[in-house]
Amino acid sequence: MKILIIRLSSLGDIILTQPIAASLRQAYPNAQIDFITKPIFKPIVEKFGCIDNIIDWDESFSCLRNISKSKYDICIDLHAKFNTFLIKIFCHAKKTSTYNKKHKLRKAIVQHKTNAKISSTVDLYYSALEKIKIPYTAHKPQLKIPIQKKSSQITIGIFPGATYKTKQYPPQKLIELIQLFPKDWNVKLFGSPSEIKLSSEITNNCKRNIEDLTGKLNFDQLFYEVNNLDVVITNDSGPMHIAAALNKPQIAIFGATDPVLGFAPMNSKAVIINQTLKCKPCSLHGSNSCPKEHFKCMLSHDNQQIYSNIQKLLH
Repeated sequence: MKILIIRLSSLGDIILTQPIAASLRQAYPNAQIDFITKPIFKPIVEKFGCIDNIIDWDESFSCLRNISKSKYDICIDLHAKFNTFLIKIFCHAKKTSTYNKKHKLRKAIVQHKTNAKISSTVDLYYSALEKIKIPYTAHKPQLKIPIQKKSSQITIGIFPGATYKTKQYPPQKLIELIQLFPKDWNVKLFGSPSEIKLSSEITNNCKRNIEDLTGKLNFDQLFYEVNNLDVVITNDSGPMHIAAALNKPQIAIFGATDPVLGFAPMNSKAVIINQTLKCKPCSLHGSNSCPKEHFKCMLSHDNQQIYSNIQKLLH
């Protein structure tokens, strides 16, 4: 038995496919399970603990030809894009299944035409297994990272960035939150190279020492760092799902998007900071500016309350 799982990007979405891979391993313990994704995300899939081979997707015909030669029995598409359609064609699998994105429902939620909610993106991914009657056991994403010896000093990790501005806690608000932390807490900033300017703005305006690791770590180093944090603070972003998959106490700050769209962290140690507003959610993935021009979904968050939640997570 040979199985191919397809998810080409991005960070958070790939992490959320881990339960599907684990369910397939449980259903077919002796099968060869392969995963195709973009090369940059290979270190994430390596931490799933149930994948035999990871195929680098480079959008080339040679890659498609190699997939065709592999003769898979089952192909699970957890992306549902044009490129994955091509992969499925070349795969020639005996069984092929694509997950139900519930695009219309999500669109209706954003347009405030329904009060329905999506429990989680993982449940949507499971629909691909349901379609071809593969049994699965529902559980949250897990990344297999060796346990490290932690420092006795409290360390708070912050990911200030997000793909779009309306998903990003305003730098000034974040600075005000950090100023509430006791001086003996260690604070670390993380992010991609594109977020170096944002992190510099925060470190330059905080009256305390901050270790800025933005743009300095590969995925393996990042997983090591996050695994040794006491609390992780993120926006609705990929790192939010890293923290959840590592079962870390976390603060997840939502702005323009909303947990009702199925993106909430699957973690019993997560505290979700979210405003209930008539205009929320205003988009599925965020945008560069507030459509209403007030940005209340972020500006209304109470830093004192967030700090109190952090203190609770530490006890």
